[in-house]
Amino acid sequence: MKIIEALCFARIHRHLTAAISASLLLALLLPSRSHAIPASSLRSGDVILLSLPCRICKVIEAEEGAPFSHMGVILRYNNQISVLDAYHEVRELPLSEFIKLRDPSSQPVILRARGRAESSISNSSFQMLLRFKLKFRGHSYDSDFLWDNRDEKGEKLYCSEFAAKFLNAYLPSPIEPKPMHFRVSREDWIRFFKGPPPDGKPGISPADFFRSPLFRNLGTLNP
Repeated sequence: MKIIEALCFARIHRHLTAAISASLLLALLLPSRSHAIPASSLRSGDVILLSLPCRICKVIEAEEGAPFSHMGVILRYNNQISVLDAYHEVRELPLSEFIKLRDPSSQPVILRARGRAESSISNSSFQMLLRFKLKFRGHSYDSDFLWDNRDEKGEKLYCSEFAAKFLNAYLPSPIEPKPMHFRVSREDWIRFFKGPPPDGKPGISPADFFRSPLFRNLGTLNP
């Protein structure tokens, strides 16, 4: 019994430590709430990060040490603001609908490309829309989290993989994948994948965008 209690305590301690670390990271790196930005200031190519309320989403956030488990790319065209994302499938939806996905206790965070890429991306709205419709829209969601996974519709994509492969065409250097790890709450990962997780395979997460030197953090969104 003492061994079981010790194992349970160790598991709880890991979750609490990861959650506290994520909260501290966000507090240190985000501007204060007084710097929340209005939706009217969003530009095409901005990245929007969300925390989702599902169980595996919280495992993702603990694994990556940051409170983000979903993301999309802003598209501003014809006085409308939409989000391009991979969620069930690769799609376009209004900003207001995208924000409804978030954990109610969290706020969306906005990133923008640094340097010359900032103007070149924001001025490419029509080209971005056309490229999205021709090369990405309607592709299947990839719940296996594999970097080069395909089905009859083409390349399967998860949210951060889509964002990286879509935005790399506009950035001065590409957002590169990293070897994935699934150490936190290993049992949850095994249940999610219905077997061994893809340890060491190339992948990317919303937290990687948050930490990337290619983007600057504008703060939280005030819709």
